[in-house]
Amino acid sequence: MYNWALARALGGTFVLRIEDTDRARSTDESLQIILEGLSWLGIDWDEGPSFDSGERTNGGGEFGPYFQMERLDRYEAAAKKLQESGHAYRCYCTPERMEAVRAEQKANKSSFLGYDGHCRNLTDAQRAENEAKGLKSNLRFRMPEERVVTVTDLIRGEVEVNTKQLDDWVMVRAGGVPLYNFACVIDDVDMKITHVVRGEEHFLNGIKQHLVFEALGHECPQYAHIPLILNQKGGKLSKRDPGVKSTLEYRDLGYPPEAVFNYIALLGWGFSADRDVFTRDEMVEAFKIESVGKAGAKFDVEKLHWMCGEYIRQWSVDDCLLRSRSWLETGLPEGAWDGHQGWLRNVVGCYQERVTVLSEFPSKAQWLLADPELDEPAKKAIKKRPDCKVWFAGFADLLETLPMAESFPGDRGDADQAVRLPTLEGAPEPESSFATPAALERAARAWAEEQEIKFGHFVGPVRAALTGTNKGPGFFDVVFLLGKEACVRRLRKCAAE
Repeated sequence: MYNWALARALGGTFVLRIEDTDRARSTDESLQIILEGLSWLGIDWDEGPSFDSGERTNGGGEFGPYFQMERLDRYEAAAKKLQESGHAYRCYCTPERMEAVRAEQKANKSSFLGYDGHCRNLTDAQRAENEAKGLKSNLRFRMPEERVVTVTDLIRGEVEVNTKQLDDWVMVRAGGVPLYNFACVIDDVDMKITHVVRGEEHFLNGIKQHLVFEALGHECPQYAHIPLILNQKGGKLSKRDPGVKSTLEYRDLGYPPEAVFNYIALLGWGFSADRDVFTRDEMVEAFKIESVGKAGAKFDVEKLHWMCGEYIRQWSVDDCLLRSRSWLETGLPEGAWDGHQGWLRNVVGCYQERVTVLSEFPSKAQWLLADPELDEPAKKAIKKRPDCKVWFAGFADLLETLPMAESFPGDRGDADQAVRLPTLEGAPEPESSFATPAALERAARAWAEEQEIKFGHFVGPVRAALTGTNKGPGFFDVVFLLGKEACVRRLRKCAAE
């Protein structure tokens, strides 16, 4: 995201490159997840791959291919150049030997953990002997001995690192497949990369890469190593932490992509001292990579949900209805979406202020589609008012006398137009519907006053009888959405129990 924002802020080109040299993890499925996740968040790339009709392509851009496994010839040529110049050498150490070296270093509590340079100074004759034996070899980069390398990081500023802290690392595996620190340098050269933004765990990799650029005679890009995202305990965030999901899981649960984008953008960077909610265009206009903090930010699920709610409440009811379709349809009878837009719009209008993710709509509205079981809060609300069963029967009688609706404008509001509710499983028949919530309120208050019932006492148990819980939309929205027949049936049932 910060690479994208920086490219947009500077008027540059945002490049998406697929580093797929780890063959076990690099599949077409994982590629599609990457591309879909970025697209869902609105992070568009100027150059890079695409995945159309099940076929992966290199997409647009003059510096492709953008898959590293399609660039092996370039790595081979650069590796040969570094070997000829003495910046790289063949290492014949087996995995078993390396494991033994690491174990010995740990046992001796050595301040240096890494490759011990066993093959660093082999003679030509020794190398020829190893080759004659058919020993497999990696290609390692020859790190300068005790050289202080000074780098300027766009986040950290000027930093000095002594190369004695770093071992001679593997550039190319036996078999010719390059590793990250080598391949990305060649890619950066070929693709004319000027800026790289990545996590602070790559800072020492930046030192290694700086030296490869230098050995090849090229200028190193400007690096910005951003702080890690932390969990609530201050440790590095992991997928096992509460609320942490993959990008597409957030999508499938109905998190608004704008809210997820907005929230992630704030994990290390601040838009404004008095505003947390902003658009992508506003972020690009304000973004400076130097403004990213040095300290890690904690991932706060509650704040993410708050931000999701803020975005959902900004939408029009029609927009919210449309964006909620895939979740709403899961609880509806077949064909209900096309035939009951007005009623669904009313449902969404009642709950738009009460959801944080769109996948909550079906469970919120389930009481409308089938007679609910009373939960414990509902049972307590009914038990609290000894006279409420008499109220249930009396209110049912009142509802049966109310006038029928003659039209279906599909709009919930305070006006006195008549509204006809659609037919749904467990919901009222169209001819059994009645006037607006405002009209219902006037009739109910007049009836309660006539019966000498305190209206505040009346609402809680009746709502509980109708919805099965003590939470939800306003009382008269409940009655309006549920419809006459369902209300009467549920009230009489509770009155008889």
